[in-house]
Parts: sequence; structure tokens; C-alpha cells
Amino acid sequence: MALHSEKNTCESGVIKKNWGGKISFALVYPNSYYVGMSNLGFQVVYRLLNNRSDVVAERVFLPEETELSLHLRAGRNLISMESKVPLSRFDLIAFSISFENDYPNILNLLDLARIPLRSAERDESFPIVMAGGITTFLNPEPIADYIDFFLLGEAEENLNAFVDLFKDTAGKGSSK
Repeated sequence: MALHSEKNTCESGVIKKNWGGKISFALVYPNSYYVGMSNLGFQVVYRLLNNRSDVVAERVFLPEETELSLHLRAGRNLISMESKVPLSRFDLIAFSISFENDYPNILNLLDLARIPLRSAERDESFPIVMAGGITTFLNPEPIADYIDFFLLGEAEENLNAFVDLFKDTAGKGSSK
């Protein structure tokens, strides 16, 4: 089992950015690192976000069983791969969902991050939880109570417009 630091040393294409003044995205794939990094859509979103100078996007995956037991035993928060930041410190948590079978993993990941599961239970002190991906086009209803909003459509077509809108409204009294 490879921990975050071991995986990062074997990887090419890792993007590490300074957080100063940027919108921070925890880009979460609700399955293992190996399944997530095999997903081209996930890789495209990671690149699109990090190609922007006003955004930092870091990846998060469902921990493997051994790593999961370490998290549970130590009571550690779920952290990002790139800079080991807890999910609760990000502005947005963006789930990339390709399979309906991963819906339960979304709840597991939120729980590991110590973020209330239901959207209605989260106040402004928690990151906004969003989701996109093919399953959100087809049937988002089973997870609708847990996600603040869904970004529907192809990321290449609407992700930059969303980031611009978020940037324009963040801090201007807008609420979830």
C-alpha cells in the first residue's frame, strides 16, 4: 500500500501551486487513487483548474483499506495529495463521479473529512460541496441531499465560466 508521499514520488504531472489568494478546490474522486487517475475526465478537470492563475486544485481519493485504518485509528482528517491540506480548509470540494457505485464513497469521504454529510447541516464555515461527472447528468437524485450543487455538462465547456462566477460572487454576501 502506497501512502500519499510514496504515490507523489512515482507520479509525473503533479501540479503544486502556492495557495496565496487563490480559489482552492479539493478535486475528489470517490474511489481509489488508481481508479481515479485512470479516469481521463478527472485528469482533464485537474488540468483545467490548475491552468488558471487564480485557482489551486489538489486531488483527494478514497484511502485504501490499510491507509483508511490508519486514518480511523489516529483520528486524522482526510488530506489532499499535493500539500496535505485537510479538506475542511478548501473553498470548494468538487466530486468527480463516474459510477453510481461510488455514491456511498462520497459519504465516507465527507465523514473522513469531518464535514457534515447533509448539505442542510453545513453552514458557511464548511467548504461548498459540488459534484460533476457523467452520473450527475444521468441521475443525481440519490445524492442530492449531500451535495450543495451539481455542475452539469462537459467541464471543458462550463468549468471556467463557473469559476469566474464563483470568483465574482465569493465574499460579496452570497450564501450557499
